[in-house]
Amino acid sequence: SSSTLSSLSFSTAAERPDPSQYVQGVTASDLENSPALKDFFAANFPEAFGKSQGDNDEENEDVFEIDGVLMKIGRPSSSQQQQRQQQQQSENQYMDIDITEQSCDLSLNIRPMVSYKRCIETEEGSRQCRRLRHNDDMIPGMLWGSDPTQGILSNDTSPSTRIMIKTPSRYIQREMDLFTYHNFGSRVYDLTIFEEEGDTEGTVHRVTPRDVQHHPVQFGKLYCLNFVRYYPGKPIDIPITYINEEESPAMKRGGFIAPFNRYVSCIVEEGVSIPEKIELDCTGTLLKDVLRRDRLIFPEGVRPSHKAKEDFLIGTVFGRRVDLAVAATEEGE
Repeated sequence: SSSTLSSLSFSTAAERPDPSQYVQGVTASDLENSPALKDFFAANFPEAFGKSQGDNDEENEDVFEIDGVLMKIGRPSSSQQQQRQQQQQSENQYMDIDITEQSCDLSLNIRPMVSYKRCIETEEGSRQCRRLRHNDDMIPGMLWGSDPTQGILSNDTSPSTRIMIKTPSRYIQREMDLFTYHNFGSRVYDLTIFEEEGDTEGTVHRVTPRDVQHHPVQFGKLYCLNFVRYYPGKPIDIPITYINEEESPAMKRGGFIAPFNRYVSCIVEEGVSIPEKIELDCTGTLLKDVLRRDRLIFPEGVRPSHKAKEDFLIGTVFGRRVDLAVAATEEGE
């Protein structure tokens, strides 16, 4: 008990207490014959070996007096504290970079992102990627794709065009919180890749996220994130949003659009801000109307790609049966 420990705190080497006072059934001969037991007593009950509590334990224990009883709470030793500091430094070695200071073109709606190059020898494979996710809070991935502005063509399959990277998960989660998981893949980023730990310059690549993988059970846990190079004139999928729903007779009665395509492939000209969404005008839509590309409003400098043809289907307007009857009556009148 704590009272027994306090009464024996000033014992000397000549007056060693009985070990059974600390652990029932343990004798002095057991301590002499068992090195493991001796190490256990030395770590937990140093006074059993005649050591004063003030020699070492004052540094490793906090002593509190409650109702006349001394209560002792152990603290980490200096070696344990040093080990924890080294572990924390290894975990935080990538946290000294301010992402807001990285180069990006906000006027074109391009945001910054930071990543690090992976070592193929020590950070490649399932086990190493698991360690990156659990210990370093890094999400493994790869940068690939063509970019004619940098002389990287689509038929170039050399290893230099595919860069193994690792991205801090907090940066990815921040962007997903801002733009939601579904719209995150439609963003364009200036990705700064640092070659090694001491690199302060980095290399900037204009990219879009691709192949975001999550844990199948644990909600929100990231597994992998790749990036594809982007350049002006390359098709990009932009989400569709609905406007003027109050001007639709069908939607005012509780109708809704059953979407067939939630994104439209667009080409953004050089120097034009990348839109976050493409608007679809719902003015005058009736029940059972089929919505196609002609209702989309493209900003200046943005046009549909070859994938979004004139008959590009966006969705159909549906509603309740009673609404269909009311609409038919109004049309007959």
